[in-house]
Amino acid sequence: MVGHWSWGLMEDEVWRKGPWTAEEDRLLMEYVRIYGEGRWNSVARLAGLKRNGKSCRLRWVNYLRPDLKRGQITPHEESIILELHARWGNRKRQKTVPMQMGKQKLVS
Repeated sequence: MVGHWSWGLMEDEVWRKGPWTAEEDRLLMEYVRIYGEGRWNSVARLAGLKRNGKSCRLRWVNYLRPDLKRGQITPHEESIILELHARWGNRKRQKTVPMQMGKQKLVS
């Protein structure tokens, strides 16, 4: 079916994968400036990108957001992390109690 739109791309077009170009970054930043965050599945049609919505959202959230903090953590942040780790430890090591299911009885 020629000319059928599906998720922002024409049927015969394919999603672009791999590293982002500077032009794609510029188009995505311009899209967010105009339309705001969200509506990520509209990016392909409205911004002229051949990326899916999830890829655009992840690029924005992880690399392009203006308020994204870059660089090393401060000594104060490190002390907070160490304090919380000392208090809570590794949550994966927490022993879980098996739950009773149906008519099964817990055996000690």
